[in-house]
Amino acid sequence: MVFNAWASSPKLAIMTQTVITLGREKPSVYFKPIARAISRIPALRSSIAIDRSLGKSYKGCPPPMKLSKSLRWVVAIGIFLAGCSEEKAPPAARPPQVTVAIVERRDVPIFGEWIGRLDGSATVDIRARVQGYVQEIAFNEGTVVKEGDLLVSIDPRPYEAALAQAKAELAQALATQQKADQEEQRQTQLFNKKIASEQDYNNAVQVNLAAKAAVEAGRAALDQAKLNLDFATIRSPITGIVGRTDFSIGNFVAAGSTGAEITRISTVDPIELRFGVSEKDYLAAAEEISTLLTKPLEQRDEDFELIRADGKVHPYKGRLLASDRAVDPNTGTVRVTAIFPNPGNILRPGQYARARLKIQERTGALLVPQRAVVELQGKNFIWVVDNENKTSMRSITVGPRIGSDWLIESGLNPGERTIVEGRQKVREGGLVQPATALAATSPKPVSE
Repeated sequence: MVFNAWASSPKLAIMTQTVITLGREKPSVYFKPIARAISRIPALRSSIAIDRSLGKSYKGCPPPMKLSKSLRWVVAIGIFLAGCSEEKAPPAARPPQVTVAIVERRDVPIFGEWIGRLDGSATVDIRARVQGYVQEIAFNEGTVVKEGDLLVSIDPRPYEAALAQAKAELAQALATQQKADQEEQRQTQLFNKKIASEQDYNNAVQVNLAAKAAVEAGRAALDQAKLNLDFATIRSPITGIVGRTDFSIGNFVAAGSTGAEITRISTVDPIELRFGVSEKDYLAAAEEISTLLTKPLEQRDEDFELIRADGKVHPYKGRLLASDRAVDPNTGTVRVTAIFPNPGNILRPGQYARARLKIQERTGALLVPQRAVVELQGKNFIWVVDNENKTSMRSITVGPRIGSDWLIESGLNPGERTIVEGRQKVREGGLVQPATALAATSPKPVSE
C-alpha cells in the first residue's frame, strides 16, 4: 500500500509532507502546475492508478508503466491535492438595486418660453448740434437724469458773438427798410403829381421790398443765432439712465451726425423685452394677438412673466406691446415686444431674459423625471419594472418639459414604475431590487 511505503522511507516522507503542506497552503502555486504537467504526459495520464485510501481511483486504464518510487509519490500527492484544492463556485450575484418612480396623472400648466433681449422703452443718442469745445460735463455716468437736466456745456462765447452780430445786422436792415419805405412814399406822391417819372416810382417800390426782405432775413439770422447759443447747452430730452461718455472738458465736439456720440440715455422704467416667435407659434396665436393689439395698452392683460439671466422671476408681470409687421427671413421668426414695469431700474438694456407665457392647462398629464428618459438615435426610451421586478426598455413619445419632468404623450400607463437611477446596471429581462423615489412636488412652470 502507498502509506506503508511512505512510512518505510523517512526522506520520501519528509519530501511528501512538504509538498502536501505547501500544496494545501497555495495549491494554485505548488500543486496545480504539477497536475497540469501530468495531464500533458500521455503515458502518465493513461497509466497512473492511485490507491483507494487516497479517495481517488481510475479504472479501465492500461497497465501502469514503471516509475521510480519518488516520482510515483510526487504524482500521487499532486493528484490528491488536486482533488482537495478544487475551488467552490462563487455564489449567484444579487439583483442590482435601482430607484424607481411611479407614473402618476397630474394637472399641469403648459408654458411657452422665448429668449430675448431687453431694451429701453425710449432711447436717445446725445449728439452736439453745434461744434465747439466742451466746457462742462454735468452728469455722472450710469445715474438717472430727468428731462431738462443739464448734460454738457459747450463754450458759448462764439455763439454769443454771433447772436450780437445778428442783432446788429437786423437793426441795420430795419433802418435800411425804414429809409426805403420813406423813399417809396415820397416817390408815390411825386408820381401822383406827375412830377416824378414812373421809373423812379417803380425803383423806390422795389428798393423798399428788398429792404423788407432783408429785415426778414435778419430776423431769421437772429433766431438761428439764439438757437445756436441754446444748442451750446445740451440738456436731457427724456428721463432715464445716462450712459458713459468718451469726452472730457476741453475736447472738441463736432456737430451733427458726422460728430461722435456724446452719450446715450435710455428710459428703463418701463422696459421692453424683444424676442422672436416661430411662425408656428405665431400662427397659433395670431388672432388673439391681433385682437389684443386693438386695445389700449392699459387694458391689455398682464400675462407675460420675465425670467432674468440669474433664473429669478421678475416680480412684475408685463403686457404685450407690439408685434412686427413681417417675418424675419434670416431667422424665420416674428419679433414680439412685451413691456414690463421696472421700479428701481434693476433691469438694464442689453441683458438677456426669457419671456414666459401660459399657453394651456393640461389635465391628467403623465409625468416622469427627465433623468429617466434615454435618447438613442433621435428616439426616446425608458426602463420599466414590472410586477415581477423584471426590467424592459420601452419606446415613448415625449411632450414638453414641465419643471424637471417630461410630459409623456404615449408609451406609458399610470401606475407603472420607471427606473430613474441605476439604469446602467440593468439589462433586458433582468431582475432588480426597486426602491421607490420620493414623491415629486408640484411641477414648476417651465416652457415646452
